[in-house]
Amino acid sequence: MWLALAVLVVTPYALAQGGAQTGPQAARFEVTQYAIAAQLYPSTHALKAKARIEFVPKADVTSLFFDLHSALRVEKVADGAGQSLRFKQEGLTLAVDLLNPAPQGKPSSITVDYGGSLASADGSPVEGLKLAYVGPEGSYLLYAGRWFPVNAYGVNRFAAAVRVTVPSDEIVIASGKASAPEREAGTVTYTFRYDQRSFPGTVLAGKYAVEPAAAAGADITLYLKEGRQSLAQKYGETAGKILAFFSDKFGPLPASHLAIVEIDDQTVGGFSAPGLVVLASRGFSNPVNYRLLAHEISHQWWRCLVSPATPDDAYLDEGLATYSAALYVEEAAGANAFEDAMHDVVIRALTHEDAAPVSQASHLHEFTPEYESVVFNKGAMVFHMLRWVIGDDAFFKTLRTMAQQYAGKPIASDEFQKLAENSNKQQAAGHGQESLTYFFAQWVTSTGIPQFKRTWAVYRTAKGYQVVGKITQDLDIFRMPVEVRVTTEGRKPQNSRVDMVGTTADFTVNTVTKPRTVVVDPASRILKYDEQTKIAVEMARGDQLTQEQAYLEAIKQYQQALEINKNYSLAHYRIGETFFKLHNYNAAAEEMRAALAGDLNPKWVEVWAHLTLGKIFDVTGQRDRALNEYQRALQTNDNTQGALDEANQHVQKPYSEASRQIS
Repeated sequence: MWLALAVLVVTPYALAQGGAQTGPQAARFEVTQYAIAAQLYPSTHALKAKARIEFVPKADVTSLFFDLHSALRVEKVADGAGQSLRFKQEGLTLAVDLLNPAPQGKPSSITVDYGGSLASADGSPVEGLKLAYVGPEGSYLLYAGRWFPVNAYGVNRFAAAVRVTVPSDEIVIASGKASAPEREAGTVTYTFRYDQRSFPGTVLAGKYAVEPAAAAGADITLYLKEGRQSLAQKYGETAGKILAFFSDKFGPLPASHLAIVEIDDQTVGGFSAPGLVVLASRGFSNPVNYRLLAHEISHQWWRCLVSPATPDDAYLDEGLATYSAALYVEEAAGANAFEDAMHDVVIRALTHEDAAPVSQASHLHEFTPEYESVVFNKGAMVFHMLRWVIGDDAFFKTLRTMAQQYAGKPIASDEFQKLAENSNKQQAAGHGQESLTYFFAQWVTSTGIPQFKRTWAVYRTAKGYQVVGKITQDLDIFRMPVEVRVTTEGRKPQNSRVDMVGTTADFTVNTVTKPRTVVVDPASRILKYDEQTKIAVEMARGDQLTQEQAYLEAIKQYQQALEINKNYSLAHYRIGETFFKLHNYNAAAEEMRAALAGDLNPKWVEVWAHLTLGKIFDVTGQRDRALNEYQRALQTNDNTQGALDEANQHVQKPYSEASRQIS
């Protein structure tokens, strides 16, 4: 039983493997505009399309390379004069040979006719995941799915005119200004123009209930599947609040209208395009999943308005979106909820922090746990720590300046660093730290996480007490302000900001009453290891291995947590749960007993350990013992994840092997 829900969110860099943009031709031309005419045939899952691609060579080129969904086959390629061009498709790569070299800086164009069946994940840029689909229950053609020839995915900004024909009972939603639908016998054609350069290549189609949202100061429309209209009001209101919050923090909403569109659960949890937020059905819930919604809405700024200059700068997209979502959690639910959200970010960041520096995202295999750890989560912590270093005023000024100065353009990490340095200097009236090279060298271009230790002594003074101590950690290039908190008897804690350079720093804190404890970085403003964090990281790694069905490796990972705390009930429970999946019932029972004898953290372990023991006794033919465990589960009165409902079910009917699956 897994008491967590992983939400799959797509990043522009978290996708294609083996695409065409890694070779020497990758940066030799830039697409400026697409004109795409497509017809969808939902009953047969077919797409038929023609794309006119306008591009400008950065150097003289004789060949062009694009990414194109492998299930789509090119029928013809022609140049701007209508002459046929030679082409070759191999995997995701479409290579086109020009008749004559296209000169540097001179606009050129080609036209590509193509089509195919988009019925499954076959041919997807991400193995096993549908990113482009045509079907009677609804169609989604995400830019990420490469349903049209794409150059430099997530980096090459472009304008687009998209014309889509669908059955007459369907609606089409896409980025840009829409023209009046054109109706013919049995079909309807929608046309959209997006004249700014961004990433407008996402199209949704289907039978939707259209629900305008009554959100103050925002033009929002929800497109929901039939029977889901009751969710529109709450999601519209929440989206309006998120837009207002981000507009205040980052600047005005880049688009005048926002469409929120539901698609099926066989794809990603969320995706964003200019003026569009796409959520899978599982992303719509009561109460509103506002963290996911905020993450996707923030991409209207961090991707659609301002995008990373290279895949190595991807933390300026997904890392900032992850942190933006946490900022909205703080706005909506308060400081404690924000701390919980950032604790989750910290654990995810540390699961694979050593896989690569943040600045080498392109060296990771995208759309993997390693990529999510480094880019999404350590990237989010980079912004959290920068905020601590330069202060709220300079931090949010940096984001607003970025949204203003780089609107409609890409930004590189060193350019973002300069913005932060300028904001910091201005907010400090010219006396701020001018260079943040040390910060970006430590957290963006390097790996390594500090683990703080502290020693201290207490002295009596004429006015009370003085705490004199030392902080140590092992990273030689470390340089950060570190907060030290001294708790005292009967008074509020005393906090001191210590500038730590290198492996040691001294601190002195004066108190009126007797000091009790000294805590380093009590508000978790620095990405660091401590005992509890290490345990949580080991557990998270084990959970990832379990999801990948690498069960024996997962058991070893959970055992690492037990080496730190042998009484940690959750680790025993996870090991027992995994042994149960592997039919090793004796080992599973032993671990469930150990879980019950441990610290019972979290509390729900008790009910689920008894419930699992009951299942073990049922499948081993010991019904009386099984009933005893089910009764003990019921006595906990803990219905976490429906535990009591399941216990009652097995009291009435024994649990059997036929009802279980390894998943």
